[in-house]
Amino acid sequence: MARRDSDGSSGRASGKDRDLYAVLGVARDATPDQIKKAYRKLARKYHPDVNPGDKAAEERFKELSRAHDVLADETQRKNYDEFGDDALQAGFDPAKAREFRRWQEAAGQGRGGFGGRRGQPSGFEDVFRGGGTSGGGGFHGFEDLFGGVFGRSAPSPQRGSDLEVPIRIEFMEAVRGTSRAISLRRPEACPTCGGTGVVGGNKACARCGGDGVIDENVRLNVKIPAGVETGSRVRVAGKGGAGSHGAPAGDIYIVVEVNEHPLLEREGNDLTLEVPVTVGEALLGASIKVPTPDGEVSLKIPAGTQSGRRLRLRGKGVPDLHGGARGDFYVRTMVHVPDRADKAAEAVQQLESAYQRSPRDGLSL
Repeated sequence: MARRDSDGSSGRASGKDRDLYAVLGVARDATPDQIKKAYRKLARKYHPDVNPGDKAAEERFKELSRAHDVLADETQRKNYDEFGDDALQAGFDPAKAREFRRWQEAAGQGRGGFGGRRGQPSGFEDVFRGGGTSGGGGFHGFEDLFGGVFGRSAPSPQRGSDLEVPIRIEFMEAVRGTSRAISLRRPEACPTCGGTGVVGGNKACARCGGDGVIDENVRLNVKIPAGVETGSRVRVAGKGGAGSHGAPAGDIYIVVEVNEHPLLEREGNDLTLEVPVTVGEALLGASIKVPTPDGEVSLKIPAGTQSGRRLRLRGKGVPDLHGGARGDFYVRTMVHVPDRADKAAEAVQQLESAYQRSPRDGLSL
């Protein structure tokens, strides 16, 4: 039987060989919320800041992030469910993949690599190698299906690499959204050959060695959307490493770490703030001003409010990162006794007589 990690995932395979659902430890019919919760839990456990210097934890975190990026995206998840790992290849086109599959079925070859069992040869990989049948007048592999973009005589274009940039932001920046200037070193299109890798007709470019890209230091301004939390990955499309020989650039993923707030607690998209109230406000009721991410709002304290009671301000919490309903803002009342007990002694004695029984009646362990 395959060994399983403490989080429920298989320890037998790693990286791109692992089923993305197994990576997160969820069922294939898991809801988006279940996928999000599973990722949050494991991301906190394996985050590099929690495991400094632990390369295994770092690789596990990258694996989790990769799985979440695919399964949290409705389109990518649908393609992955239909085509498996083939859908994760750079430049994958589901329409062309379905066309190839139809050709396979018409030729009596079955489904081939699309959605097939792991470990079997992938028909899609054969296509990318320019394979296929050589029967007269029929489909002749990659060149026929994809227009011969990757000629055998020319170097194959390669999509640019995806880059990760970790950042740390303040709690309220995560709630409200912010922007950051980031510096990184990334592959850029070689200015000498224009990214083609060749100069003077067919001669390899000396500056980039024929790769078409060189490493350069760059500085970018990136937007961090409202609602991020520790472990969130913000995708900046097309700003990663330059592709070789005219292929598209990769993406940048901003990996977010959020500082704790001294007063606010966050659970999902809900926020909780402890607010002190006077004995009179709690006993008789009152309207008080409460700070929220959107500014001060009025909150009614019902008469007879006990210390620790939670009162809700609907829709005043954290915006949902994926466009869902905004969270709520909860006020936890904390009854504050007077600072000058000597001046309140007479009133307290009268107040004590108003108790019909001890508030500790029935308290036992």
